[in-house]
Amino acid sequence: MFNWQPPQYGEPTEEQVKVWTVAVGNLPVFFVPRRVKKAIKFIQEQDGFIGFYPMYPNGTLCLFKTENDAKGARNMMRFKGIEVGDNICEVWINKEYLDGSV
Repeated sequence: MFNWQPPQYGEPTEEQVKVWTVAVGNLPVFFVPRRVKKAIKFIQEQDGFIGFYPMYPNGTLCLFKTENDAKGARNMMRFKGIEVGDNICEVWINKEYLDGSV
């Protein structure tokens, strides 16, 4: 059975890898307007995109493989009019998410 872990801060364990985050607003779960679907698709197409992690009620983290990927994606999202946070932060996630075994 897979034991899901939320992103962690601090020092990684052997099963974890460092990724970088860009914060966006809360993504709707049930009714998703067309403009939000377009924004989600655009974010998913960015270099190094790994996935989304909801942090309700504060927003959603977009996870990227490298700091440069996160910075580039943040700039592209701003250019497209997507509201993003100012900070690029590092967090640790299980390696299973990157090697495709999840």
